[in-house]
Amino acid sequence: MFPYVFLHSPDDFSIHLQCTKKNKLSENVCSNFPHCPELGLISQLSVQGENPGICTLTIVLLYCFFFQQFSAVTEVFVPEIAENTSETKNRNSYRFQCPYAGQFQCKFTSLVFEMEGKGEVQYNLDSWYCHPLDGLSQMQPAGPLYNICCIEGSITHLHLPHCEILTEGNQTELLVAHFAGDNIEILKPLKMTETHVIISVEGLSLFAIIKNIFYSNNISAQVLLFYEEITGKQSKVKLLIHLLPRNVPVEEVEKRHKHSTYYETSSMCKLTPGSKYRLYCDPCVCQPKAATFDCDYGPNYHATFAMIIEAERIKVGLLDEDDVKVWGPEDFLPSGKRAEFVDEHRTELIQRVSCVLELADSLQSQKMITREMYNRIDAAETSQKQMRIMYETLQSAGVVVKEEFYKELKKKQPFLVKELESGPRRA
Repeated sequence: MFPYVFLHSPDDFSIHLQCTKKNKLSENVCSNFPHCPELGLISQLSVQGENPGICTLTIVLLYCFFFQQFSAVTEVFVPEIAENTSETKNRNSYRFQCPYAGQFQCKFTSLVFEMEGKGEVQYNLDSWYCHPLDGLSQMQPAGPLYNICCIEGSITHLHLPHCEILTEGNQTELLVAHFAGDNIEILKPLKMTETHVIISVEGLSLFAIIKNIFYSNNISAQVLLFYEEITGKQSKVKLLIHLLPRNVPVEEVEKRHKHSTYYETSSMCKLTPGSKYRLYCDPCVCQPKAATFDCDYGPNYHATFAMIIEAERIKVGLLDEDDVKVWGPEDFLPSGKRAEFVDEHRTELIQRVSCVLELADSLQSQKMITREMYNRIDAAETSQKQMRIMYETLQSAGVVVKEEFYKELKKKQPFLVKELESGPRRA
């Protein structure tokens, strides 16, 4: 909380600043200073004397001081997903309505826009196949290719997510390719953080991170699981495993594989491009037995491994060429088995789940439980009583809500879920 600040000039005026949670200035000041809302200040101006011009100058100076202190604050936003066209039917098109100046990060792509003021940004991932690095034979893509258009307002700086692991031994130099018409401009980042490279922006079009082809260090990667139900006399599931760089948005892979269901799990790992990996899966067999990890930036996002599952649950993990575990093992329960888990472990969950209200928050925000039921859970005195009320809802809501409850529980209490899944099944 900032203290009250009173500044007096020879013309006898004062300015009163107070920190609030509203993140915007009072209307009379906001209309004159559009950058100020991100500072989280409310300004009340009192002028005595006949020289408001000096007072206005003082506000600007104060604004500059606070702007320098807080301009690094980044707000995360969920973009609108625009309707698909014939050109974007297999990928998402995003739209961001920027309310005021500041630094904003897209929840899906991790792109960060530094905005000069109010505006609208439209962007999507484009195909590297259509934009080869002609004349740059020693360079390779190190991130998705972003097509960015600022409909209104101005972007001053752009932060592109990378997946390099920065250490003293890893001094990988990242550059940014800017495609403008038939030309490729190579930009050196102003700064490189642990997660992003930052460039100054003058004209918008296609941007992407590139690096030398001879760099082969570990990168931050992700293992994504998708599954498809196979119809037939016996219940079977086809499990698809994708090894991808961390800066590939999950939503883009989902869009390409819209007939499959994304299975959320702890996906992050470290992989080396060009190295071989094999899947550990018990009791199933996968194809192929081993595969080389390549930095796939789309647009097809083919699965690295695939397997057919008949078991009720399996363990999946990833091993390197020396049989060292690099990811997992994770328990995979095909669709329907997660709902069975909720039913099977009712007694243990009632006694041991401690984050009941957080789970209820998530279900209520997705309109899976009513506000009335949420209030009943909130009013219960203990977590055990809260869980008994939660089970009333789950029993009447059906399989879909039980599966969502399972997913949220696995996020918030993963060790509890893992312990119960690893234990002996009840008859």
